[in-house]
Amino acid sequence: MDDSTVKNMSEAEGREKIKDAQDKEKSILEKAKKLDKAKFRKLFNQIMLFIELLRDYKSKKYVKIPWTSLAVAAFALLYFLNPFDIIPDYIPGIGYLDDAVVVAGLLKSIQVDLIKYCKFKGYDEDKYF
Repeated sequence: MDDSTVKNMSEAEGREKIKDAQDKEKSILEKAKKLDKAKFRKLFNQIMLFIELLRDYKSKKYVKIPWTSLAVAAFALLYFLNPFDIIPDYIPGIGYLDDAVVVAGLLKSIQVDLIKYCKFKGYDEDKYF
């Protein structure tokens, strides 16, 4: 998913992705906890940031973010959860490389909004970027 895909996505489709990611939060967290933190620390942190952002948006604690950025974060979480991606997750050592690349790319596309969120939360941006 790139910027042009998001621009072509209707708000209803985007909100559907956001709800889908929120509904699958438990499964996403379970999979994230299995990551090798030595190799994938940033990926883990980014996933946790996306989950927290979606929670805060849902609870209306943080709403100063475009729905398109939320949809991108949701898409990143759903991609991470999907076991049938470019490199199957079960391949030792490299199974999560494509997840890391995709999540990092999507994060980069909404980085300005994520930096604002980190400032709102009082988080150190270097932990995620």
